[in-house]
Amino acid sequence: MEVEREHSEEPLPTMMAEDEAEAIRVAKEPPKIHRLDQSVVNRIAAGEFIQRPVSAVKELVENSLDAHSTSTNVVVKDGGLKLIQVSDDGHGIRYEDLSILCERHTTSKLSNFEDLQSIKSMGFRGEALASMTYVDHVTVTTITAGQLHGYRVSYEMVSRSMNQRLVLL
Repeated sequence: MEVEREHSEEPLPTMMAEDEAEAIRVAKEPPKIHRLDQSVVNRIAAGEFIQRPVSAVKELVENSLDAHSTSTNVVVKDGGLKLIQVSDDGHGIRYEDLSILCERHTTSKLSNFEDLQSIKSMGFRGEALASMTYVDHVTVTTITAGQLHGYRVSYEMVSRSMNQRLVLL
């Protein structure tokens, strides 16, 4: 593999000490390339939610719309840094799906690549909830039609593994 790099012969700033300038001119050994730890990768992927909580609100509201909700309520505290709460009257989440709800690439909206040609939902990648768990804890309260009880599940990443706590309501 050949990589070309331009080298500038511009003089170094005069405010730098002469010995510091010489140290910069001396060729350094290139840094070693390494794979990032998966927890670092996940937090980088979640960066949009750290920097822009409004992106998390958008994703959660889109989930509400995809669940055919007719009413959605959003509560935000301190610009989304303290709390983002989205409540809706959508179809809910099946109990059987709660264990994988906040894992990456889990979705109810497609099963194979060809489904992308006919997708009609707002979101489908299965990244939003997973990304949120990498930066903070996520609590989901849900009930589906015909059920007597709902469920509340809390998710958070601890030492690269997902912790879940399920409560019957």
